[in-house]
Amino acid sequence: MKELLKIENVDFSYNGQLVLEDVNLKIKEQDFLGIIGPNGGGKTTLLKLILGLEEPKKGNVRFVSDDVRSRVGYLPQLQRNDLKFPISVFDIVRSGFVPGKRFWQRYTRDENMAAERVLEEMGMIDFKHRPIGELSGGQMQRAFLCRAIVSDPRLLILDEPNTYVDNRFENELYSMLSELNERMAIVLVSHDLGTIASYVKTIACVNKHLHYHPSNVITPEQLAGYECPIQIISHGEIPHTVLKHHNHSHESNS
Repeated sequence: MKELLKIENVDFSYNGQLVLEDVNLKIKEQDFLGIIGPNGGGKTTLLKLILGLEEPKKGNVRFVSDDVRSRVGYLPQLQRNDLKFPISVFDIVRSGFVPGKRFWQRYTRDENMAAERVLEEMGMIDFKHRPIGELSGGQMQRAFLCRAIVSDPRLLILDEPNTYVDNRFENELYSMLSELNERMAIVLVSHDLGTIASYVKTIACVNKHLHYHPSNVITPEQLAGYECPIQIISHGEIPHTVLKHHNHSHESNS
């Protein structure tokens, strides 16, 4: 598969405190990477480096081309303040085009059609004119997913996408992501290894360092070896396991 992004020997620090150290990672077409790790371990910081919101102290974050760099979709963690924002579902989805537009520019006919097309694809077309604050958690997450994919990204990044959603929609969400993975690479941050292990192809544990696991099967012993204290809660072949608490020095800026 063609390489989209390469992270090489990256260090990053906040206020002189090292949050990520010697991180290396490659992301290729149709990858579905699950990123796990404790709060404060550097997961969200890693996403910010990929998105260009932060610059590494050392090392490089390199996209294979400007086309890939400009076609990255992002679904951030859903915040309760999002529920109060006075905007329609259609406007939320169309705002996915904003990075390439001036704020005074109108949306084009093609952009409006693309927004309607993705709303149809995600089963949200009937909510097109609904104020975002009137949606359930699952419907809102689906609307923001539409926003993230409306510009047809090569790489889709999701930060804790199951926030404020019930179990039924969570299963629907991961099924949607599996379908989207047929046409785009996906990087997903989650605390819920038991759920994402059924959908992702590979796993990376981030706890200051990054440990890459080239499959979606990972044992508690491996997590302990990675110094990655993750709770596994699942039914089926994965056992119920809670790893011991691991003290680390980076309690903020995960």
